[in-house]
This record gives sequence, C-alpha cells and structure tokens, in this order.
Amino acid sequence: MSGRRLALVVILLAGPALTACGVTTSGLDVRYPEAGVHRSLLASAPPRRVEISPVADRRMDTARIGSKPKDGGAIVTSRPVTEIVGEALALEIRKNGHAVVSDKKDVILAGAVEEFRLDVVAGYSSTQYVGRVVIAVTLADGRSGDQLLSRRYVGISRRQIDKGSDNDWRDVMDIALARSMHDLATDPELAAALTRLLTAFDP
Repeated sequence: MSGRRLALVVILLAGPALTACGVTTSGLDVRYPEAGVHRSLLASAPPRRVEISPVADRRMDTARIGSKPKDGGAIVTSRPVTEIVGEALALEIRKNGHAVVSDKKDVILAGAVEEFRLDVVAGYSSTQYVGRVVIAVTLADGRSGDQLLSRRYVGISRRQIDKGSDNDWRDVMDIALARSMHDLATDPELAAALTRLLTAFDP
C-alpha cells in the first residue's frame, strides 16, 4: 500500500474516534463571570476569613441538567456542577471583601446544590428555556462549629428562543447561577450573621 493510500485510511479510521473523544461539544461551559460580580450587601460585614467546604450535590439526577428537546439526549455541563457552584461562591465571597482560607477561619460556609437544571417549555412558534439554580448554604462558627445560619438561594432565568443552541442554553444557566449568587450577596441575614461573629483572633 502506498504512503498516500495509507494516510487516507488512517484519516478515515480516525474520524469517528475524534468525534467520540470530544471534538464536538462535550457540555455547556456554565460559569459565573468575574466581571459581573460587584460588591453588595455582603460587603457591609467586617472582613472575615471564610473556609468553603466542598460543595455537595443533592440533585435527583446528577448525570444531566436537562434533556434536548428534539431527541431527549442529555444536556450536561463541561465541568461538575459542584465545581461550578464552588467557584461561584468563592468569587462572590472574595469580591465582597472577605478572604477564602483553609486555616484560621472565622466561619465555615457549606453549600449544597439542590437544583441546577434547564427545563424546556415548547410553544407554537418558539420554545421557552427555563434555568433554575437552588443552593442551600449553612454558615458555622469557625472555632466551635456551631451553626449560625441556614439559608436557601434561588436563581431563575427564562428565555424565549426560536431554535435553541448550546450557547443559548449556557447563557440561560449563566444568568440563573448569577441570580442565585446575587440572592446570596444581598441577603441581610447572611450579612448580619457575619457582622455579629467574633473573629478567630478575638479572645
């Protein structure tokens, strides 16, 4: 077999493998954009040293965030949902003047994803996509471990789309995630709990 024919055979055989390995879209790159994070009510509390525990996943279906309207195929994220939410929490805490630490913490923030989904509502001429993010958060004293606060933060995004694409789906989920973080950052009870707290360096 000539070198030219051999090269053609290799390319033809490699084509399906390349597709299977992820040359096509492997998932939605959902993220909380740093440029969109602004200081909010959470910044009114004195600066605290916050340890963020690994985020738990309490969703009923952890394998997907939704189903494609045409064939029912799984809509997934390119990274674990817990990683996406953990990154968003750390960003929100830092942008509001607090430090994310692993030792000498004032408080321990534990988050759990209860919902992170994209629902499809079909209409006559268009389809509505609804993104919903629900995050349960508990705040505990860094020294005693006593629970200080337990809250739930919700973000919902709706968009009417003629023909949905990966980019549209991602944008809907980006907004839902951002709104859940805004719900957290503007929570007066969370800010009050951080304000009342004695720091780890106080006697």
